[in-house]
Formats: sequence, structure tokens, C-alpha cells
Amino acid sequence: MGQGQEILSKEDVRFVIDRHEGRSRFERKFPVFIRADGDIFDLPNWRAVRLLEPWEGGVDPSSLSHLSAVLARNNAGEQIDFPVLAFYRANRRWSSARISAEFAAQQRTSRFDGYANWFDAVADLRDFESWLIARTLERLQDRLDSTSTVEREDELEWVNRAIRLAIPDAHDLRYDLRLQSLLVDMGEGNAVPFHELSDGQRSLIALIADIARRMCVLNPHIGKDVLANTGGIVIIDELDIHLHPAWQRNIAPTLKKTFPKVQFIATSHSPQVIGSLQPGEVILLKNGDSSHPRATYGLDSSTILEEVMGVPQREPEIEVLLDELFSTLENNELEKARLQLDALKKKAPDLPEFTGAEALLKRKELIGR
Repeated sequence: MGQGQEILSKEDVRFVIDRHEGRSRFERKFPVFIRADGDIFDLPNWRAVRLLEPWEGGVDPSSLSHLSAVLARNNAGEQIDFPVLAFYRANRRWSSARISAEFAAQQRTSRFDGYANWFDAVADLRDFESWLIARTLERLQDRLDSTSTVEREDELEWVNRAIRLAIPDAHDLRYDLRLQSLLVDMGEGNAVPFHELSDGQRSLIALIADIARRMCVLNPHIGKDVLANTGGIVIIDELDIHLHPAWQRNIAPTLKKTFPKVQFIATSHSPQVIGSLQPGEVILLKNGDSSHPRATYGLDSSTILEEVMGVPQREPEIEVLLDELFSTLENNELEKARLQLDALKKKAPDLPEFTGAEALLKRKELIGR
């Protein structure tokens, strides 16, 4: 018997099925340890091989004592609440992965699947679509197996409840077996294929649904309160990307309400997002320094742009031209003022200041000064 290192694959590790009120998780039991003893020409020879569960992202749990202890308790059968952890990049378009129902039906979900691609949660939609299809098939099987006419709530319903909080018109995200496509019911029987939604709709629905899905996968034992009782950290780059201004105003409150125990860390350049947060929830970064603004919540977008973000409310050129116009009027240079006003109207025809400038100019022309 040789001394070389034995290579084992995950397929060599036995599965244990954990059931949680009809929700199943297939967990491999680690660590795996193989030892062989034998005699060769009367010389004792032994070999040992140990395989540990690899931790997504290249972190070895055996090097982290606290994490190792938690995993050991989980392997021993204790129901541990796992925190959600995910990072969503700015360029998240959420294009459909076109997963087949056959492929999805063959997947065995483990609780640790909730951490798949956590460091790049929008790498693709394969895990998201596969889970959604599997839950749709599971719902159909429950209907066939059940003798009750009352449908029980399932993980798919909990995810859709989260989506409805973000977009009230989006009633039902599901997989259609006939069309072989993800559909979203946008109200009044208008079922729209997921890939045909606008970038904003698709981005918001997928973000909310993916966070909720990961929670359901990680903590099936919590049941219907899984979204409210799962903690964790979610990092989102450019929270407002692709979103309509009205949705930008609501996205942060929606995330906090839907996932109350999660700490969200997000970047944004949207005054609508900033105006929906308390000053203590906003960190301004400038030249390596950080600070909290004096006020944010409830301020209008123009005020936030100017006072919080340091951006003028309008183009500096227009501001200069308006100042010059009213200065000319103040000096009673009426012909020059008329020329300035006409030129400014051609450049920016809808400025509200024109009403006051016109009235002042006409009054001065009538009285001659």
C-alpha cells in the first residue's frame, strides 16, 4: 500500500436529508476520514486521508476557530441560524440563464448553497432560476400529494411576498412549464416573461428575490418568518442603478422593512436614495475622509444635491447669465436687459425666473426706469 495522498470527491461523501415541514435540504456529512492499516513484508504501513468541506471564496473553516465550532454544531444536528452574505456588483443586468426544468429537478439543495457566488452574486442567474424552477415543481407535487384544498405557504410565496413589498404590481414570480420561462404577473392577468421586463424592473425584482432565496436556502427551519429573522451583511454597489426615481426613493426603506435584521452597505449617487435615509445612515466619502451629513431625511432632491453632495442645482453657466440679467435690470440698462433675456430664453426656454424678469422689465419700461 503506497504512501501517496488519496483524492476524494464530494460524490464520495454520504448525504443526509434534513426535512423542515416539507422543505428538504441535502447535506453532506463532513469531515470524511479514511484510514487503512496493513503489513508489507512484515513492515507496518498505514495511510490516512481527510477531506474537509471547502468554504466558498477560498476561506478554510478549519483556520477560523469560531466558524469551525459553529459548523461542528451544525453537523451534530443543532439548528443553527446562518447569516446571509452577498455582494452585488454595479453591472447587474440579471440576464436569464435559461435553465431547463429537467436540470433543476435533479439538483439537491444544501443549506450551504445559500453562499454560492456570495462574492459575486450576479455572476449569473443559474442558481436563482434553478431554485425557482425546483420550488415550482415542488409546489405542483404538493398539490398532487395533498388531500387538503387549502394550500400551505411555501418558500416561493415568501419570496413573492418580499417582491410585492418592493413592487406592489408584481404579484407572482414563477416558472411556466409550458413556456419554459420565468414569468412575473404585473397585475390584471398581465404575465410578462422575466427577460422582457425593463432593466429597472428586472434589477429590483431579482435583487429582492435573490436575497430572499438565499435566506430560505440557508435557514429552512425558521419557516415563514425566515425573512424577518435572518441576519447578515449584504453589500450593493450603486443601489439606484437602472431604477426609476420613484423607486430610488423607496428602495432603501423597502430593503430595511423586508429584511429587518440585515445590515446593508450600499453606494449611491442618487439624491432620492439619500433623502430616504437618516443622517446617521449616510456616510460621505471625500479624499479618504468620511463624515455624516447634517440633514438628509425628507429633504428635496435639489437641496440634497447642493447641500449634501456639493452639486449646484443648475448649470453654472445659466446661474451666471441669470445673475447678469438681474444685475442689468437693477442698473436700469433696459435695452441690454431685453437682449440678455431674449438670448437666455433661446438657451434655456423654461426657466421659472423668466416670469419675474419679464414683469420687472415691463414695469421699468412703462415708468422709464
